[in-house]
Order: sequence, then C-alpha cells, then structure tokens
Amino acid sequence: MERLDLINIFGEAVLEGNAALFVGAGLSLDAGVPTWSDLLAELRGDCEVPEELTDLPLVAEYIDADVRHGGRDRLEHHILDLIVAANPTPTESHLLIPKLRVKEIWTTNYDELIEQAVPAAAVAIEEPDIQSIGSAKATIIKMHGSVVTAERRWAKQPVITRSDYESYEVDRPRTWSLLRAAYLSRTFLFLGFSFTDPNIEILLRLARTLGTHVHDRHMTVLRRPAEQTTQRRLHDLRVNDLESSGVRVLQIDDFDEIVPLLNDLVRRTRPPRIFISGSQNPGADGGEPNRDVIVPWCQAVANVLIGETGWELTSLGGPAGWDVTSSVALARRAEATYDPNALTFHFRAKEDAPPPMEMRVGTAVYTDLAREQLVGSLLDECRAMLVIRGGQRTAEEIAWAQDRGVGIIPIAASGGAARDYWLAHAGAPPMLGGQPVQATTWANLDSDQHAVAARAAYELLKQAMYRY
Repeated sequence: MERLDLINIFGEAVLEGNAALFVGAGLSLDAGVPTWSDLLAELRGDCEVPEELTDLPLVAEYIDADVRHGGRDRLEHHILDLIVAANPTPTESHLLIPKLRVKEIWTTNYDELIEQAVPAAAVAIEEPDIQSIGSAKATIIKMHGSVVTAERRWAKQPVITRSDYESYEVDRPRTWSLLRAAYLSRTFLFLGFSFTDPNIEILLRLARTLGTHVHDRHMTVLRRPAEQTTQRRLHDLRVNDLESSGVRVLQIDDFDEIVPLLNDLVRRTRPPRIFISGSQNPGADGGEPNRDVIVPWCQAVANVLIGETGWELTSLGGPAGWDVTSSVALARRAEATYDPNALTFHFRAKEDAPPPMEMRVGTAVYTDLAREQLVGSLLDECRAMLVIRGGQRTAEEIAWAQDRGVGIIPIAASGGAARDYWLAHAGAPPMLGGQPVQATTWANLDSDQHAVAARAAYELLKQAMYRY
C-alpha cells in the first residue's frame, strides 16, 4: 500500500474511535533492548542448541527443558537481567504513541517503554485485568508478560517458549478472546514487527483465521530486504500472504522512516482545525500599523473557507483571526451552515479586556494560561496554521507551530512575518500533509492579486488537512 493511504485510513479510524495499535519489538531496539537472538544467545550456547535452528521459541523450549543448566528459572532470570541491564528509555517513536489518541495499545514486548511513554494509560498484564478495560482512557495490553525494572522482577512471567505459544489460548483465554474481538471490530496498525520476529506469528494467525471478515482493514509497516536475494524473495511471498489475508503492507527501506510516519499520523489524527495568526503590525519591513492592510487578504481567505464547514477555525481573536472568522461566520449564517462551535476565539482572562468585537459570532473561550502555553495547547489540536502579515508575536507563533509539526501556510504577499516565513522556504517549500508542495502553488502565495494568493492558500490547506 502507499504511505498516504495508510495515514488516511488509520487516521480516520482513530478519529472515529475505532483504531488499535499493536507494537512489536522493533520499536524497542533503538532504546537498547536486546533482540530475541541476544536474549537467548548465551543460554543457547550453554545448552548446545545448534545455530541452524532459527525457530527462536523452539530454541527457548530446548533451553527450558535443559534442567542441567537451570531450565526455566534460569531462562526467565537471564532475560530479566538483560532487560534491566539495558536500562532502556522511551525513544521518539514511543513518545509519539500517546499523541495518536489510540485507546487500545497491544504489545508483546516485555519492557516498560510504552507505559513510560503513556503514563496515564491503564495497564492490563494479568488475565483478570482484561475485565477492567474500558473506553474512558487508553489501555496497554501486555500479551506476553512484563518486567518491573525498578524491582528487578517479572510482573507476569514471559511467553517465550514454543509451548507457551501453543498453549496461549488455554492459559490466557480472556486476552486471546479480546484480541480476536478487537481484530474483528477495530482497525489495527501493527508496528515494530518483522518477519524475523517470532511474534509475527500472531499477526499471521489472526490474518489467516479472521482475514476474510476484515479484508483491507488492518495495516502493518515492514522493512524490505535491501538486495534481491533469497531472503528478498521469501519476504515478498510473506507480504503477499499477509495482503491476501486482508492485512495491507506498507514497505519501507529503513526503520528511520517510522518516526516521520508517526508524525504524519499524529497530524492526521488531530481535529480538522486551522489556527489563524497575524495582524496589521509590520514585520521587518517597518511602517505604521494599518488594519486596512490586511483586510483584503482576510476577506479573500474567508471567501475560500466559507464552504469548508467541516473545518474548524481558531485564533486568539487578533485582527487576522477575527477578520477571517467573522467573515466566514456571516456568510455561513446567510447560507444556514453556521456552527458557533466550529469558530472559536481564545482570550487570556488575566489580561486586559479582549478587543471589541463588531458582532457576536463563534465561541469565546477564556483561560488563565500564559500566552505560550495557550498557543501551544491550541496548536497541539490543529493540523494547519494560516498566517496573514503579523509581527514578532506572529513569528513566535510560527516557531511554536513548527515545533509541533503543524502545517504552515503564509499569505506571503501580505508582508510581515508571513512573508519572512515564505521567503525562508522559497527554495524548498515544506512538506504538507505528508506530501511535497508544488513550487507554483507556493509561489502564488506571494501574488499581489488577493484571490490568487487565497486560492493557493486554499489548495495548501486542503493538502495540510490530508484531503486529496
């Protein structure tokens, strides 16, 4: 499947409250957690299990059976010691997980990285925990056991041997039944798996036994082998196997692509909301403030936004935010499409009174947050930022938006901070909505014709909204 297809399908499932994430060992490797092979290597040598055996759960089975070298007890202690010694901390991939707003996070990992990244989530480890899963907050379901690093112990013994896998349905019927039910009713994204990971068996088993009922619903991201070898051919066969069973596969060339993908998913799963920034204040070009400078640009932008009733507009109620939003509101009132909840103005209650409004439109929200906190909290819930002129404060808001990966669309011809940002990216326009920006569209943002610049901004807003 294509990258953008995955972003849109899973993103829409998240917004509908019908998405689940299944995290495999791949996300923990960058944090320093040992691989399956590393976990078993020393004991494998002691127990003289041949290297030719590539079935790692079966390797663990033979280590478990070798009581001369400690058997199961040594196996569990050895794995625990290696994970604790690694002292892993959450990576950027882990820290992006809570921003995806997914309510169910499944994992076969033993480490506590997901719990550390999503501290507000409930954690289900034991079978009775399954009964307490609700929809009020996110839940991490740890299928294969979990370590308690600080106490150097297992919260639940690991699923590691071939026998553990084969008896899973009997030993943990509630967990397996819930996974089957979720697979049939939700849209899953399997992340951090590879065909060398023994836990890929879970995905393959679900796909083969339940795939005919959920065709094309679920997705996974897999790294393809670099060269055309026997392994590449085997990889292609396995991919075809998954896709024929209803799991679409996004193939990547390097694991470095995971973080940008997650960042795009975070943006896609935000509300379809635009933060409007800007004012009549001059930027580096100097001059006296004159509100008339921005009014034509605001009106042109409002004209292209009137029909987008599914998009929300938010601002601090400054000149650009007020002029655009109020114009949209008046037109929607006339067309009977007006919704005040979709047009919001945010004011800090401890400041001076907000600027006088010529009419009552939209929804006013008052807060005690400092400006940077307020703007940051708003941008965290926006996919795009529209900038019209503006000065130093607008430039600060642009920087805060960049830090949060918000797509920025500047009306360059309006001058000020908007033009400064546009000029800084004139040679290489930034990506929007996970896709490159056409140079001609970016250039038209600097058109002296208001309608042309507004139409260019509209095209880029659609891209930032992931609407193609």
